[in-house]
Amino acid sequence: MVAGKVGDSVAVPIPLVDRGRGDPRNILGIVLDRNENDLYTICVKGGILRGEYSRNQFDVCPQTLLTEQDVDQTKTISLRQAVNVMESSSGGQGFVRCNCSGHKKMSNQPLQVLQK
Repeated sequence: MVAGKVGDSVAVPIPLVDRGRGDPRNILGIVLDRNENDLYTICVKGGILRGEYSRNQFDVCPQTLLTEQDVDQTKTISLRQAVNVMESSSGGQGFVRCNCSGHKKMSNQPLQVLQK
């Protein structure tokens, strides 16, 4: 496994419990820091992810997909918040769907034309 360098684009897998059915499987970020224990600080568009990640917890992207100007380095957020706020098209775990029965019954009564 190749070590990540500061500024590398990375893909952090999103655990199934933290994402909705329509959400992406990974979130893109960049490596901000690597400490002496080989733990990485990763920043995504929504902010700096809480905690530090070991090298086996993310994949280094071969291309530069994000730069330091693309991410918010002013606040710290959890991975779940990053997914819900920035990446989720459905609002995260709370997947919204229709509660209708699926079959609409036609009324036997004829349509009434409104008179002006």
